[in-house]
Amino acid sequence: MIVRPPSSLSSRLLNPSLPRYITKPLITINQRRTFVLPTGQNQRLTVTRNLPHPPSKLFTLISDINSYSAFVPFCTGSTVTSTTPPPDSFPATADLRVGWGGYDETFTSKVSCERFGDGKNGGVVVADASENGIFEVLRAKWVVDDKINSENVEDAESKVDLEIEYKFANPLYAVMSEAVVPVVAGKIIEAFEGRVQEVLGRGR
Repeated sequence: MIVRPPSSLSSRLLNPSLPRYITKPLITINQRRTFVLPTGQNQRLTVTRNLPHPPSKLFTLISDINSYSAFVPFCTGSTVTSTTPPPDSFPATADLRVGWGGYDETFTSKVSCERFGDGKNGGVVVADASENGIFEVLRAKWVVDDKINSENVEDAESKVDLEIEYKFANPLYAVMSEAVVPVVAGKIIEAFEGRVQEVLGRGR
C-alpha cells in the first residue's frame, strides 16, 4: 500500500495556524469589577450590659439628655428644647450636635421617656432623629429593667439594653462608614458605664 502525503488543503485543516500578520489572539477578555451597594433595609446595632445599680437611677441618667455632650462620643452639644408636662417633665424634643474631623451636624430628635416595672423603677427612652438629610432612619432605644429582684432597692442590679436602628439616605454613605458604624453602640455603652461610675460610683 502506498501512503500519499496529505494535500496542502487537508494539511491546513488538520494543522491550522494564524496568518503571519496576526501576532495576537483575535479574542480578548475584559475583566470587570462589580460594585454592589447595600440593600435598602434598616440596620440594627444592639448591646447589653448588667450594672450594679437600681434601674430607677440609671433611667434618670439616660433621660438626662442635656448631659449627653459630657460623655457620649462625638457629641459636642446636647440641648433639650421641650419637655412633657409636670410632674415628670421628661424631654420631648432635643438637639444633639455631632462632630469629628471636618464633620459637624445637628440632629433634632423626638424623645419618648416612659417608666415601667414594679414601682416604676425601670424605663425606656427612645430618641428618633429620622429624616435629617444624612439618615433616612436614625433611632436610639434604651431599656432599663431589674436584673435581679431585691427587697432592698439600693441592692438591685439592672439590665441595660441599647438598640440603634439606622438607614443612610445615600447608600454610598453606608459603604464609606461600614467599618466604623458597627462599633458605635459599643462605644456609647462604654461611655455610659463611665458616666455611671462618675455619678453613682462603682456600686456594690
